[in-house]
Amino acid sequence: MSDSSVVLLDHSDLRRYEMHILEGLGVPSDQAEIVVDNLVEADLRGVDSHGAHLIELYVARLRSGHLRPVTEVEVVRDDGATVMMDGGIGFGQVSGVAAMELAVERAKAHGVAAVSVREGTHLGALAYYTLPAAEAGCFAMAVQNGPAIVPPYGGRTGIFSTNPFSWAAPAGEELPVVYDIATTAVAGNKILLAKKRGDPTIPEGWANDEMGRPTTDTATASAQNLCWFGGYKGFGIALMVEVLSGIVAGSSFGHTEQTESELVGNRRLAKGWMFLTLDLERFCGLDQFREQMDQLIRDVHNTERAEGVDRIYVPGEIEHENRAERLASGIPLPVALVEEISAIGADFGLPPLGS
Repeated sequence: MSDSSVVLLDHSDLRRYEMHILEGLGVPSDQAEIVVDNLVEADLRGVDSHGAHLIELYVARLRSGHLRPVTEVEVVRDDGATVMMDGGIGFGQVSGVAAMELAVERAKAHGVAAVSVREGTHLGALAYYTLPAAEAGCFAMAVQNGPAIVPPYGGRTGIFSTNPFSWAAPAGEELPVVYDIATTAVAGNKILLAKKRGDPTIPEGWANDEMGRPTTDTATASAQNLCWFGGYKGFGIALMVEVLSGIVAGSSFGHTEQTESELVGNRRLAKGWMFLTLDLERFCGLDQFREQMDQLIRDVHNTERAEGVDRIYVPGEIEHENRAERLASGIPLPVALVEEISAIGADFGLPPLGS
């Protein structure tokens, strides 16, 4: 991407702009702050597919009534170590933070905890939830399903979403290990961003066209017909994510029927997720865990490197370094995206973003 194709924005300016937009659409300030923090943190960490790019989507859903501006989280069932919640088709970030905070609290009380949410919406990057849990001394896992847009391995009709999952574990002197990926080769938003940037091609193995044929042509690549990472192996993981976050969580799954308010066309919008937490003090002990995680991470770092490899990373390190760099130098957003967000901001009397 050439320098002329991006605008560098200070994270606080971007945060304020997004806050004004959401508050202008009736989102309470405390809830808007959670949503915006989730988006800005994704941009800072270099997870651009889950950052400012999503504002346009959220605004469209708020205006159409497919996303409720005020998120009311309800506890449906509480059995101590296990809790089922309802997100009320409000912002996933708001119910997600509430769910993970509860999962950590219950893990501290019971050793392990599982908190599910039904009737949720887009959560944003899952590391936003698992990383704080790890910093609180837990091993954390998060899984989420979503719109039926990705076919099963070998199919053409969408049944699954990208079905992401995240794991996070604390360390001692080293950084926490945070693994956050889609079970597809990439998130669908990466295809949309490539189109927005005007990239002529995408890497092989990212997506198919609408007929299910592999393609590297950005113009014909479908964000709703993605390739699974590892082929059938990624699909198998996605299937189990669907079981946990859909069926076990009491949420929608596959092609289950939805009410009219939860549909855009024939696409399911309601999502479910499951958060699992283990209080490490109850197992090997937190101090021992941190010490041995440091040892494991250093073993990885110090492994003899293959030819041409300068450094070996563990999950989360690149994002941590991206964050430090972007805090200092700014968040790079495509010009087209800045123009789209500015057009939304104009509806609320805001000047162009970055002006």
